[in-house]
Amino acid sequence: MDTDSYSFYNLDLGFARLQTIEWEQLGEGKKDETLTELMSQFLLRVKQWVKFLQSDQKHIFENLATQILPDIELPVSIMQCLEELSNSDRILPFRGRTYVIIGLHNYLCWCRLRELNAIPQNNLPHPYEPFISFLERGGGVYVEHHYFMDIYPNFVHFYLRIE
Repeated sequence: MDTDSYSFYNLDLGFARLQTIEWEQLGEGKKDETLTELMSQFLLRVKQWVKFLQSDQKHIFENLATQILPDIELPVSIMQCLEELSNSDRILPFRGRTYVIIGLHNYLCWCRLRELNAIPQNNLPHPYEPFISFLERGGGVYVEHHYFMDIYPNFVHFYLRIE
């Protein structure tokens, strides 16, 4: 299945995909260069979308979907699941709990945009796909001062501001 194809994404499938992630294992595996590549792709794609949308978004983890549809909402049941995950110990704080939850929310909002056929037509790939693949492969993040991120287990540093 081509998971980078927009035909794959809808809210139910996107949410189901998140259910398969082993949250307790984020950042605990062996060094894997594909994790660095995925995070680089995520940052690049978000920046491409920001440029395409001519947005004033300044941070990688701001929600791109709200740049397109400011009043986008997710179902209460999904928001409750995200809140439960956020309040649980399944994702350790030093493995990026806050930013992982923000990224999941952004991804699901993008899936919702897809359902609504609200994504502007262009040739840009799904902005959040690399981030979700990063998590599926066990990548973890640590964010300092909201602008510097290390990914684990690779110990690679990224800057989160959009310039």
